Amino acid sequence: AALKFMCDTGTAFAGAMAMDVGAQGLPLQQLASADGYKGAFNAIGRLFHACSTGWPGPEGGPEQACEGAGPGMQPSAPRKLELADLSDGPYFNIVELLGSEDLNQCDMACRLTRDLNRSNGGPWWALGKRDFVGLELDGDTIFDPSEEVAAVAARAAAGPLRKMVRVDWKSRYTRFHHEVKMFRTPFVGSEITAVQQADEIAYCRHKLRTDLLSADTPAGIYLEVQVHANPDNVSLAVVDFEAGGCSSVTFSPDTGAVIRERKVREAPRKVEGTYIQPLSTITTGQGFEGSMGLYLQGGKLAFFRKHVERATEDKPEVVGHWESTGFVTDLSWAEGARLTPCLAFRDIGNYHLCTTRVDTEPPVKMLSNKLDFEDNVWRSLDWDAGEQDDMDM
Repeated sequence: AALKFMCDTGTAFAGAMAMDVGAQGLPLQQLASADGYKGAFNAIGRLFHACSTGWPGPEGGPEQACEGAGPGMQPSAPRKLELADLSDGPYFNIVELLGSEDLNQCDMACRLTRDLNRSNGGPWWALGKRDFVGLELDGDTIFDPSEEVAAVAARAAAGPLRKMVRVDWKSRYTRFHHEVKMFRTPFVGSEITAVQQADEIAYCRHKLRTDLLSADTPAGIYLEVQVHANPDNVSLAVVDFEAGGCSSVTFSPDTGAVIRERKVREAPRKVEGTYIQPLSTITTGQGFEGSMGLYLQGGKLAFFRKHVERATEDKPEVVGHWESTGFVTDLSWAEGARLTPCLAFRDIGNYHLCTTRVDTEPPVKMLSNKLDFEDNVWRSLDWDAGEQDDMDM
C-alpha cells in the first residue's frame, strides 16, 4: 500500500533527494525540474518529504532516544532520513520501475545511487533480466550467468554453487543492448551494405534460448530488420546449427511463404522441406524493401512484414501496414536449446539492411497463442542434387 501511494504521487524525486546528496554529484535541482521524472521518482521524493523530520537519536527509534532521560532532560535531536537508509528495500522497489534512460539520469545524481543501481540485485540487473530474457550472446552466455550455472548444477546434481563474482550490471546491460543487434563476421556491426558471395548467410550475434522461451513461460523475443535497399533477394531465417542440427525455418517477405527445411545429405546435396504461404506475394521482379521480423514466444514462431514502395518520379513513397503470418510452427523441428537468427542472401550486390529492434514485443499484438496452421496443410518441398544431375544428363 505504501509503494502504491508513493507511485501515485506527482512530485519529482530529485528535488527531495537534494537535501541529502546534492553535494555528492550533479546539482540535483536541475534534475528536480525535469518534466520526465514522474511515477517511480516522485515515490521516493514523497518518502523523503514525509520522513524529513526524522526520528530521535542517532541509532534507534523514539523508545531508544527517550530511554533514561530524566526530568528536565531533552531527548537527542532527531536524525533526518538519508538516502542510504533506503538501500535495503524501498529504494530498489522504486527504481526497478524505471527504464534505461531514467536509470542513467538517476546514476548521475550521485555516487551512492550509481553504486546501488549497478549492484547485484539492483535495477540494472532487474532491467537486463526483463529486456534480455531468453537471449544469449555469441561467445558469452545469458544476461545473468549465475542462472545458467544454477541450471547446469541442478541438472547435474553438482552440489553447492560457487559464490557469484561481483558484476557491474550497468556495463553488462550496455554491452547486451549494443551487441544483440550486431551480426557475426565477416559483417561488422548491426548494418549490412554489401554482400560479396552468392548464397551468403549473415548470422546474428545473439541466440534464442528455447529452454528459457518454452511453452511454460510468457516471455517472448522479437527481432526486426529494416531493408532499405535490396537488389536481389533476402530472407529472414532461424537455424539450429549451434547444437549440431541441420534444420531451418525461413520467411520470404516478398512471397509471404514460410519454409521448413532439413539437410539430409551434404554431397550430393539433399534437402527435405515443407512450405506454407500465409501471406500473399507483394513484389514481382524486384526485391522486398521495408521491415521484416520474427517473434518467438511459448515455443512457437511467427513472422512479420511491412512493405515500403519507394518513391519514383511518378508517385510518392507508399508505406504499407504490418502483416503477420501468425504462429506458423512450433520448435519440434529443432535440435538443442539454441536457435540462431540469420539473413539469407541469394546473390551478391549492394544491399542496405540494419537490425532495428531486439526486444520482447512484436509490432502488432498476436490475436492467438495457438498455432494457426496444422501440419497437414504444409506442402512438400524436397530437393535432391543427385536426381537433378541425372535429369540434366
